Amino acid sequence: FLSPFCTNHFSPDWFSGVYKLRLFDRETRFWYQKIEVNVYAWDAGTEGGNDYSFKNDPKNENISPFKAGSTEDAVFVSVDKDNNNLQVLPVGTLTFELQESSKCG
Repeated sequence: FLSPFCTNHFSPDWFSGVYKLRLFDRETRFWYQKIEVNVYAWDAGTEGGNDYSFKNDPKNENISPFKAGSTEDAVFVSVDKDNNNLQVLPVGTLTFELQESSKCG
């Protein structure tokens, strides 16, 4: 399993990543050649406030994903053109591609 994480510098307690990404097919016993995964923003819940400064009051909440809410002006949110609903956008895409190994010795 692979579990990479990174901080999002929009806010001191936002992060994104994946957890327990399987790079190996257990049934065929082969490594996947290429995997692309959209990653979304999460809020660690350690800081309050309505802006992106480091001077917000501390808080103690559970880690939570960003939700579309009720406004398209929110961070990471856009309008889905197919059904006109708000949707949360990924902050990036991770790509893992199997590389051929070189022989040692």
